[in-house]
Amino acid sequence: MADDTVWNYVNDFLAGEITRNIFWELAKFKYPTHQISFHTLKGLDCLKFERSEIINE
Repeated sequence: MADDTVWNYVNDFLAGEITRNIFWELAKFKYPTHQISFHTLKGLDCLKFERSEIINE
């Protein structure tokens, strides 16, 4: 799931709290997410690790 907002829309729809039409209006992407989903090991094999960074909290 892309983010909790979309998941909440799904739950609201399944619980009957919003209609299908309202769900689709809310679920439309208003901004690009730039997310990629890999579904096979062959797809993952196309990736090459370049670097990592340590982020201090």
